[in-house]
Amino acid sequence: MRNFLVVGAGEFQRPLIECAAQDYQVVVAAPVVPDEFRQYVSDVVLCDVRDKETILRFAQEHDICGVMTDQTDIAVRTVAYVAERMGLPGIGSETGELFTDKALMKKRMTELGIPMLAHIVTSDEAEAISFYRSLGKPVILKPLDTQGSRGVFACLDEDAIRNHFAESAGWSSDGQVIVEQYIENGREFYIEGMAFDYQFTNLIIGDSDPFDIPDAFAARTRISPSTAPSELVSKVLELNKRIITGFGLKQGITESEFISDGVDAYLLEAAARGGGTYCSSDQIPLRTGVQPERFLVDIATGKLSEAPVPHETGIVCGYLAFYLPVGTVVEIRGREEVQGLPYVHRNQLSSIHEGLVIDKGPEDKTSRFAITVSAQSREELLERMEGIKKVLEVTVATPEGGHAGIIW
Repeated sequence: MRNFLVVGAGEFQRPLIECAAQDYQVVVAAPVVPDEFRQYVSDVVLCDVRDKETILRFAQEHDICGVMTDQTDIAVRTVAYVAERMGLPGIGSETGELFTDKALMKKRMTELGIPMLAHIVTSDEAEAISFYRSLGKPVILKPLDTQGSRGVFACLDEDAIRNHFAESAGWSSDGQVIVEQYIENGREFYIEGMAFDYQFTNLIIGDSDPFDIPDAFAARTRISPSTAPSELVSKVLELNKRIITGFGLKQGITESEFISDGVDAYLLEAAARGGGTYCSSDQIPLRTGVQPERFLVDIATGKLSEAPVPHETGIVCGYLAFYLPVGTVVEIRGREEVQGLPYVHRNQLSSIHEGLVIDKGPEDKTSRFAITVSAQSREELLERMEGIKKVLEVTVATPEGGHAGIIW
């Protein structure tokens, strides 16, 4: 049996690893490989997923027949590099860099003539403040190449820029930051798509509802299909297809995020991987019947001769996310009941246990916990999500000596 390499071994790479293990011996490159993954994996190399040369040597030693990642940005460049160096199907290093560097994205969008929010790329705090003054509007700071919204800050005044610029720059590999016009209370969309032989298809579009927590740039829910007016939905889908096609993506699952002021829509980011928090692994098949992990494995090994054809299932689905306060989990109630519900799909509830130490607050997406839920209508879905919130209880002992619960 031939070897297939998966780069990354977080919870959101598990569906890909499980799928690849059906046909191949799976080898994994990741800083940590959880014990529960070992049943699917024949060998591992423990390293940073950005360590291209170590992972290339590991791939060559195992004579891999394909390499892939999913639902994570930081491994995309490595996967593209290894595939290119080994003559395997992939997206190419140049495209891998384009999809993981916001400055390169902006440059390409300029070349494509795609409207963007006013922005600059800089490593100079004073230049960022000068741009804010000339714009006369709030701005948002974004590192060029991070994930999980780390280092992203909305700045409504100059003091906020001074307070956050260094931290934002610290999350960028070269210290540069995008300073961009910030649309407050804009409507946010997410789109999962599929590219095959440079032909792109939008698969699902949904609405992102963010947490009402300062600087927590993460969605509380992501629900598909979108309830936005059909004209706006069509505009966003057409714009996404234009961008992904213009970026020259040969193959893969994509996730894009947009924000709209009600009239126009603007790209927030585009990624050459499926959406995290189970958007790719759960929402795509629930809404379209397309099996994204099988698609990814088959394109990585060159087995696919044509793209799968999506179809409208009529199912409404999305995830419900929550944070836990900093402290130590002392009690969990309702978990098994929630996990046993027929309309609950993949979730992160099993990772919560008594004694679990929560050392990060809601400052980035990666500290959330999520539950995928489905229904026959949006009304039913929202009712089911509210029901879950009533059943699930997690009690955390806080450093101040008190107790706190789930942050919905």
